Amino acid sequence: MPDSPAVRRPNRAPTGNPVLDAILAQLGRADIELDQPLVSRRTVHAGRYLTVERDVVVTAGGGESERDIVVHPGAVVIAPLDADGRLLFVTQFRLPAGGAMLELPAGTLDIEDGKIEDPLTAAHRELEEETGYRAGSMERLGGFWSAPGFSTEYLTLYLATDLRLAHEDRLAPDEDEDLRLSRIPLHDAVAAADLGVIEDAKSIAGILLLARRLEAAER
Repeated sequence: MPDSPAVRRPNRAPTGNPVLDAILAQLGRADIELDQPLVSRRTVHAGRYLTVERDVVVTAGGGESERDIVVHPGAVVIAPLDADGRLLFVTQFRLPAGGAMLELPAGTLDIEDGKIEDPLTAAHRELEEETGYRAGSMERLGGFWSAPGFSTEYLTLYLATDLRLAHEDRLAPDEDEDLRLSRIPLHDAVAAADLGVIEDAKSIAGILLLARRLEAAER
């Protein structure tokens, strides 16, 4: 049976921190001890860029259980920080949430001829499409799973700086996207995440990871 498209594995790279590396070792052992062998896999829905699979696995007790998995190629989220210390956000209507959401720019990795787009390439593309800006510097800050209980989506977070407007050859947003751009000072963005004004998980993670990174750099 082939693996799902865009299959990834949890990060087990050593950190150099003895406590954290001990935790990683425990997780590595748990990979084996808690493994759920795959019995069967079938596609129950194939959409534009999402596929829903129904997997049957062997549980710890020896029985079988079904798992519905949303197969996603992965995505990027960008924290664009301007020279005045403001983050660029987009506001867009989100049908599942029933309203408009304030979010960091983000987007799904493209798939062409079965090959998944490089996240760095996607980050530059999505920044320009959603904000109209290009970045002179794009630094990877980390990555995280959006919903590992049911989805393969893994998001890579980038810090975009040295921002400059794209002009006549600007990449435009997708036809079905209606985006509004705003700029919020980083300290206000942190407050917005803390107080629930921003409810989008990837944006909250991006804001707080960036804030911690900049705080550490100032020490």
